[in-house]
Amino acid sequence: MKISIHSNVEIDKSFEEYLNKKVENLGKFIFDEGNAEIFIKKEGPFYVAEIDIHTKNHIIFLKEKENDIARCIDFLIDRTKRKLRQLHDRIVDKNRK
Repeated sequence: MKISIHSNVEIDKSFEEYLNKKVENLGKFIFDEGNAEIFIKKEGPFYVAEIDIHTKNHIIFLKEKENDIARCIDFLIDRTKRKLRQLHDRIVDKNRK
């Protein structure tokens, strides 16, 4: 999976590696090659993180808003994993019938 990170907020190298690792783990729910774009910005006291995943047949876009950037990313990755798992299960069940 190709991963692009766009940020208006200063993030260090270790946090960027952590983010890449988390998003790479999402690749096991995608059947074909996909592109993931992550946008991180600050709006007032909140951090806003968005993920946009494009696969061959599907587009997934999710947005999360939190006070802490790490919690924001963790919540976003959890929601994305749930969404991709639902999509994966739906495709697998459809192929079994």
